[in-house]
Amino acid sequence: MSKQEQAKVGSFIEEYLQNSKKIALIVFVIDIRHEPTANDKLMYDYIFKTNLPCLVLANKADKIAITKVDNMVENLQEILNPLKDMIFLPFSSERKVYTEKVWEELQMYL
Repeated sequence: MSKQEQAKVGSFIEEYLQNSKKIALIVFVIDIRHEPTANDKLMYDYIFKTNLPCLVLANKADKIAITKVDNMVENLQEILNPLKDMIFLPFSSERKVYTEKVWEELQMYL
C-alpha cells in the first residue's frame, strides 16, 4: 500500500473510531513475533484516543515457542501500553490456540 493510500485509510479509521456510536469493543490485532511497527503504534494512538474498551490480540502465537509467548506478549504491552490499562492476550487464528481466554473476554461485551 502506498503512503498516500495509508494516509487515506488512516484518516478513515480515525474518523470512524471518533464518530461511531455503536462500538462496544475494539479488537486490535498485532503480530507477536515482531516489535510494533510505526503503523501499529499509530493505530494504537487512534484507539487510545477513543477511550473505548480495547482488547489487543498478539496473533501468530503458534509461530513461536510456547515458552516465549508470555514474555513476547508482555514485551508488546510494555512498548504500546506501559500503563497496562488494556488487556493483551496471545492468539493464533490459524491453529486456534489460546482462544479460550479470548472468548472469555469477548463474551463480556456481547
